[in-house]
Amino acid sequence: MKKITLKIPLKYLFPLMIFASIIIFSCTKQNDYPSNPNWLNLRISQMDTSASYEGTVVSLYKWDNEYYYLIADPLANSFFPDLYNYQGENYKWTTDKSNDFLNNGKKIRVVWSSPI
Repeated sequence: MKKITLKIPLKYLFPLMIFASIIIFSCTKQNDYPSNPNWLNLRISQMDTSASYEGTVVSLYKWDNEYYYLIADPLANSFFPDLYNYQGENYKWTTDKSNDFLNNGKKIRVVWSSPI
């Protein structure tokens, strides 16, 4: 049985190593979403100590190149969940905007959830 050896010329080895490095570093996941703002941390601490928020989920979304926090409370009397921009201003829903959010909003992560 013959032993097969692969000889790569040195002039091809360096570009191959650079290409492999680019592939490895480009595949690392970057978490470039913002940290929770102070108003949200305060709201979460209030919800965390109250039993009336059981089942509530706070999620971070990106929509129209901005970050929003959706607070979905299953016990609330509202049809639409509360949506806040990063500064803490409550978003006013319209039919067109809610459809656009459902079609184009990207859920980034769940920030907090209350156990049921």
